[in-house]
Amino acid sequence: MKKSINQEKKVCIECESDYYKNNSEMTELCPNCAYELYGYPNCEHEFNNGNCIKCGWNGNISEYIKSKIRKILK
Repeated sequence: MKKSINQEKKVCIECESDYYKNNSEMTELCPNCAYELYGYPNCEHEFNNGNCIKCGWNGNISEYIKSKIRKILK
């Protein structure tokens, strides 16, 4: 993942978290949602003050992804 300093922020259309544009393989999804929905590489998140210092994700998970995870865990 690229460094987060002075990177353009976007808002994920799935979980509505901010993320750094250059840290996701998909243009409309944060790295976490791109991973959960399409299997793209995820960031190795390091949180500080509520956001990942590498990709900017705030830990939001959409209801759809939550339900998908619950089905897997059953």
